[in-house]
Amino acid sequence: MSNNASHRLYKPLDIEKVREFEWTDKDFKFLASLLNEKTGIILNEKKKEMMYGRLVRRLRALKIESFSDYCQFLQSPAGETELGFTLNAITTNKTDFFREMHHFDYLREVIIPPVREQIAHSPNYHFRIWSAGCSSGQEPYSAAMVMKHSLGNKVANCKILATDLDSNMLNAGKKGIYDAEKCRETIPKVYASSYMKRVKSSEGDMMEMSEELKNIISFKQLNLLHEWPMQGKFDVIFCRNVMIYFDKETQDNLVRRYAQYLKPEGILFIGHSESLLSTPDVFKCLGKTIYRLLP
Repeated sequence: MSNNASHRLYKPLDIEKVREFEWTDKDFKFLASLLNEKTGIILNEKKKEMMYGRLVRRLRALKIESFSDYCQFLQSPAGETELGFTLNAITTNKTDFFREMHHFDYLREVIIPPVREQIAHSPNYHFRIWSAGCSSGQEPYSAAMVMKHSLGNKVANCKILATDLDSNMLNAGKKGIYDAEKCRETIPKVYASSYMKRVKSSEGDMMEMSEELKNIISFKQLNLLHEWPMQGKFDVIFCRNVMIYFDKETQDNLVRRYAQYLKPEGILFIGHSESLLSTPDVFKCLGKTIYRLLP
């Protein structure tokens, strides 16, 4: 067989001809621009195939026949709700209980002991945590377990605000029901045995968070690029693996806004692939993606 014949036989498959839905540059650019405008997320050309692969499920679910029609739908009044599904499809809601355990070790060993003393001397003192980009709730529940186990009844003086743009993730967090095997793999036994119970579910073997943990956490929808309605300041903010989706300017602006919502010497936890090197005038690095607000 000649080289030419071999080349013809193994010619790469034309992906455009086998797509279930037509996917044009115009469609991609519109969706990337819309998501950037609404959420600040940056999606370059390298994300084009990924976006198609994840959004075809939305077209099937809505029985929409083309991406062009989907773009039109997103611009309709109903599109405001759909945008949350779009965002959920293209972002990675990768989250686990006690992900990056050193943050929760620091919370337990360094932050909480003086809080316990403060509550003992000032019963009206309130300790507040904000989980920004909480996804389906594993992060705030992890913090709540640490707080409850360390503070006992004094946890009544503590509150966690858990926010996310995706209403579906927030609803999952409010229910507080998770796959039992995943829970066994990621939650220390001392917490799981105290603050979870097995529940019957059509989805299989599941575990539900206790009411005392649910009472600590308030789940609220929030777009980080819009106005923040919270009153008062926080002792700790978790913003982990959220800023990776934003450009540098948006990241810097977000970090400086967080600083305004932290109490003096408050703590900011970020993701392992993130850093605050561009804002050394605002936070001091304590190591391992833990930052303290500068005076």
